[in-house]
Amino acid sequence: MPPTALLALDLDGTLLGPQGEVPPDLSDELRAWAGAGAHLALLTARGRLPPEVQGWPLHTVTRCYGAWAEQAGQTLWCWPLPDVTVRAAIAAIPLADRRVGQTLLVTADPAGIVRGPGPAFGTLWPQAREVLKVVRGDEPARLDVLAARWAALPGTALIRERSTRLVLVRAGADKGAALRHLAAHLGVPRARVVAAGDGPADAAMLPHAGLFIRVGAHPALAGAARRAGCPADVPGVLAGVRARLLRCPA
Repeated sequence: MPPTALLALDLDGTLLGPQGEVPPDLSDELRAWAGAGAHLALLTARGRLPPEVQGWPLHTVTRCYGAWAEQAGQTLWCWPLPDVTVRAAIAAIPLADRRVGQTLLVTADPAGIVRGPGPAFGTLWPQAREVLKVVRGDEPARLDVLAARWAALPGTALIRERSTRLVLVRAGADKGAALRHLAAHLGVPRARVVAAGDGPADAAMLPHAGLFIRVGAHPALAGAARRAGCPADVPGVLAGVRARLLRCPA
């Protein structure tokens, strides 16, 4: 039997506050969803999970948007960038810029994160394998130029998290594709998919959720059906949705 619903949640800015604080009622509310038979998925851009999520009743977790997913302790899928694409992405960053901006390669191995700049970066990054995302932090004008170069790389997708941060992932490794793939895998219809997020990367989930909760006021999420002002409001909003969708007392 498929789950009663699929609850797909972003982490930073949605469930965690600016300083990483967890709303007091969040864990209890997540357990209430799980107790009602819902499948809980955490869709995060992070390369590794923070300790705050320990003890949450999570069934599926993605890292690097939707490039990697784990379910019940087993890898559900892993969609890394080809090595040749990673080399081309690094080569597209001028040498002078590499010394002033920040570059990050996140691999399928949570311990295999390669950071630059630094004297060892030039020798470490070619050794990275199964790179899930390449992250570049720099001034907006330089990132605009780099975005045009990265957009020409075949089989990739760009995520502009903010004006000073650009991310490259494999095509189809965004949160929207991950949510669509997971719902199909579980056999949950779109009408029973609930998602929540706070930023432009989360907007990819909008077409695949029957109900979307916008946390904050980012314009990319203007099409959301519900709104929570901040992470502290999320448990209460989730309780209301649970009462209606799963017919469980809030």
